[in-house]
Amino acid sequence: MADKKILEFTGYSKRLDIFATDELPDFSRALVQKMIKDGKILVNGKKVKPSWPLQEGEKVEIELPSAQDHKSKLSDLIIADGKDYFVINKPAGMLVHPQSPIWEENPEAVFASEETLVSIILANPPKGFDASVARAGLVHRLDRETSGVMLIAKNQDFQEAMVELFATRQVNKTYHSIACGLIPDDNGTIDVPIGRVAGGKIKASDVGREAITDYHVLERKNGFTYVELFPRTGRTNQLRVHLSWLGYPVLGDWLYKGATADRLMLHARRLEFKHPLNGRSMHFEAPVPADFENAWKRVTAEK
Repeated sequence: MADKKILEFTGYSKRLDIFATDELPDFSRALVQKMIKDGKILVNGKKVKPSWPLQEGEKVEIELPSAQDHKSKLSDLIIADGKDYFVINKPAGMLVHPQSPIWEENPEAVFASEETLVSIILANPPKGFDASVARAGLVHRLDRETSGVMLIAKNQDFQEAMVELFATRQVNKTYHSIACGLIPDDNGTIDVPIGRVAGGKIKASDVGREAITDYHVLERKNGFTYVELFPRTGRTNQLRVHLSWLGYPVLGDWLYKGATADRLMLHARRLEFKHPLNGRSMHFEAPVPADFENAWKRVTAEK
């Protein structure tokens, strides 16, 4: 059962969301506003708007979030489980962690936002997981709409070593994507810097940071290309930006003008590296999900 906090408001009138944020210093105002909208924070037992002007003597009831509020099971996502790590197949549409940075200082804050991979991990961690490991063991991330293989550390030593491997480009990553248009070359390299421009959008830019992607075409049909991507660098939105720059945006990528689809057709297929603590070769794959395969069948169906 969730813990409850009941407070009596005193003093001059104040907005409910401001008052509640003051009382919950580990939560951002945005998270508090969501709790109010979800009915987790009531005034005199009633659901009100975040802008509700509190008056002297009104009672504010706060239902504190808990792990039980997040229902998904980590075991449904795990595809490999080792002494120092576990590997999951992240579904498309799932955030890796809350957008507010507050959760890093107070992991309990993850339960006040929508369900994320981090909240699922913390709600039911796997055997051998060190609860004190930073960032819930994350060593890399995927965009919300990208599905596929992710590695999570169970302890600090492995986490720090893997972060270093990613930073020094010693992890080989393979993605599958459906691109709009027929990419003419079977193989190629996109060596185009990426940076943020006015408005915050990430795109190809001469003043951006180095970004390199190799690619290999698996199939072309009906105006679409099934392509394998090998990012050598790890810039934000790199694969999406590079395919768009090449003139063949990812199917379902509304931001970079890809054709409409149920979701972004980008899947992290494979990770390869040497275990940083024992030197063993590691290789993990996440099978291409059904919605991805169905999208390819749909766009390539003969009309």
